[in-house]
Amino acid sequence: MLYDNKEGKMKTHFFSAVRNQNGFTLMAVYLVTALLAIFAIAHFSRSVVFVKTNERNVNRMIAFNMAESGVDWAISQLASDTEYTGTSAYVPLDTNFMKGGFTVSVTKDDSDPKIRIIQANGFAPSNDSTSRAYQNIKVTAYAKYGDSNLFDFAIFSKNSINLTASGTVASVDSYDSRNGPYSSGNSGGEGDIASNSIAASTITLGGNTLVNGDVLIGPDGDISTGISVGPNATYTGSPDTLSSEQQYPNPTVPAGIPSSGNLSVSGNTNLILTPGTYHYTSLNISGNGRLTLTGPTEIYVSGEINITGNGIATQGNLPTNLIIYVTTSDTVKVGGNGAFYGGIYAPNSTVKNVGNGGIFGSVVSENYIQTGNSSIHYDLAMRDIENKKRYGDLKVLAWQEKNTLLWGTGTAVAAEI
Repeated sequence: MLYDNKEGKMKTHFFSAVRNQNGFTLMAVYLVTALLAIFAIAHFSRSVVFVKTNERNVNRMIAFNMAESGVDWAISQLASDTEYTGTSAYVPLDTNFMKGGFTVSVTKDDSDPKIRIIQANGFAPSNDSTSRAYQNIKVTAYAKYGDSNLFDFAIFSKNSINLTASGTVASVDSYDSRNGPYSSGNSGGEGDIASNSIAASTITLGGNTLVNGDVLIGPDGDISTGISVGPNATYTGSPDTLSSEQQYPNPTVPAGIPSSGNLSVSGNTNLILTPGTYHYTSLNISGNGRLTLTGPTEIYVSGEINITGNGIATQGNLPTNLIIYVTTSDTVKVGGNGAFYGGIYAPNSTVKNVGNGGIFGSVVSENYIQTGNSSIHYDLAMRDIENKKRYGDLKVLAWQEKNTLLWGTGTAVAAEI
């Protein structure tokens, strides 16, 4: 068989050209595919980075909100507990839409015992630093308790108040020593009595008791069961509940005031104390004994108090000139025929008013008992006694995220993230 060499060569060139063209096309396809893959990988990587960044940003906002929740939590706890120190345990606040939680610590400021430094750590999605898109935000807040009146009521008791009078005069009322001594012309209906308790019969008015003032029990209490009034007892004000639980911290003897032991006045002795601050392990006045104060005086007692005899008189018989602080839970008894002028601050004690002379001033107690012909006349002037031993409302002074400013100087420091 004969072949045309020329035709064979042409066929060979043709197939060679086709193969070259196919190879070029394949290379082009490979190149385009590679470029598309590179762009796809780059786009995917960018998307992943974007998603992670967005997730971190979202978690950062959540962590910040969690830190603020920690501050709010601490403030709510401090409102009822001035000694609250925070919680080191993680508090989760997970919902269906977000996950996170906080820890919080509270410390007292060295320069002012009423300032609280609240440091809250907010976390998202949890406090596990290895969790996806983990974020931790720190917030520091500075809050301060305001000063508060020490004696807001004629009688305040953490628990029970029991008044059983046998006389016909007002068992509890008010007057203002700035307008002169107590009299029919200087007496009024602001002799309010109050208790933190909401237990049944937490305030009991029996006998011929007459309270010229309001009667209040603890927040959210039922006044129909919390206040018990006998058939011959009455009050002129309104029954009500406290808007918030009253806080009366434990009194402590000021530094540098040594104990002078027991103070006992008996027989016909009239013991005179000059103005100042005193500390005794107990206080006993009996017989015809009398304690007379010549000016503003504070007496701290770390034991039992028994005031009978001729009582305690202050300069000008002004109740604002005497405050007795009871640092223990020992009983305080005021009896005898002598009057007592002053304030009794005994938040952990049972105070018994069983004498004929009466109390002119105010009482803070854990439990209060008043019987017989005894009475208490609340001196409105005692409302003006602002005492640093009792804390008022807590107010936030300032707060800062992380720690970008040195508190009090405005000096920049390294941020804590």
